[in-house]
Amino acid sequence: MESTQSEFVNITGAAKTVEEAVNTRHSIRDFESKPIDEKILSELFRNSLRAPSWKNSQPWKVHVVSGARRDRMAELLVNRAKQGDPVPDTVWPTGFPSDAKRRMFDLGMKIYGVAGIERKDKDARDGFMLRNFEFFGAPTAVFITTEFELNFYIALDIGCYLNTLMLLARGYGLGSVPQAALSAFPEVVRQELNLPATEKVVCGLSLGYPKIDSDLNSFHTPREPIADLVTFY
Repeated sequence: MESTQSEFVNITGAAKTVEEAVNTRHSIRDFESKPIDEKILSELFRNSLRAPSWKNSQPWKVHVVSGARRDRMAELLVNRAKQGDPVPDTVWPTGFPSDAKRRMFDLGMKIYGVAGIERKDKDARDGFMLRNFEFFGAPTAVFITTEFELNFYIALDIGCYLNTLMLLARGYGLGSVPQAALSAFPEVVRQELNLPATEKVVCGLSLGYPKIDSDLNSFHTPREPIADLVTFY
């Protein structure tokens, strides 16, 4: 069955309920440069630590980078990305079922379409990819690391943390985009943030106020119909 139709969602302001946060949250790829107030950042990240984890192990460390430090990190990551292939601490997935591949391809084509990028325009697609390392213009970059052994359950825990953070962000009127790309060059992150070699960079997230007049931001990715993915007994 085909995916449910994509739609364009109003992301103005803060979500008032958990349900609204879930249904209006999506990846933001075009941010205002307006900085996030330090009090809001402090409240947001303090509340985010209520995320669940295996036996309360809390395997994450969270590095919140703003201001001049954020600008320097963006410059370093863009320069490194132009030099060669990623060397992440984690193993990025390569194999997906056919239905997942269809959804992934369809999403990529729709995003490029909204961004005005032709499928055959490799330079434009490469430039759009580099925007990951500029945090899509967001004033705050977040890097999530761990000193735990990387395994399935650690990934579940960090996924729970990410989702908690993103939904809370909607309650503050903030947008976000989770990014595997920000784990592509962990040596840059460790050096710039003075992290030990034992601290593995798992993923990152860009955080800020969405540009309201951006088609990229109003585009709401489709989901499969409930009947295809949920079975009631």
